[in-house]
Amino acid sequence: MAYQAVIVAFASYLIWFWLLTRYLANRLMVFSLLTPLFGVAFGVLLLDESLSLTFALAALLLVAGIVLVNAPERKDL
Repeated sequence: MAYQAVIVAFASYLIWFWLLTRYLANRLMVFSLLTPLFGVAFGVLLLDESLSLTFALAALLLVAGIVLVNAPERKDL
C-alpha cells in the first residue's frame, strides 16, 4: 500500500504537473483516457491475462479518437 501511495501516486502527479507546464491542459486531458488501456496492457504483459478482441477494437477506437482530437486544425483556402 505504501508503494502505491508514495511511489505510484507521487510519480504520476509529478509527471502530470510537469506535463501541464509544457502543454495545454485541454489537449493533455485527452490522454487521461489512456489510463485504463495501460492498466489492461500491463495486466496482459505482467500477469499473463487474456486480451479479448472486443477490448482491442475498443482500444483502437479510443486511440483513433485521441488522434482526431489532437490533429492540427485544418484551414480551408
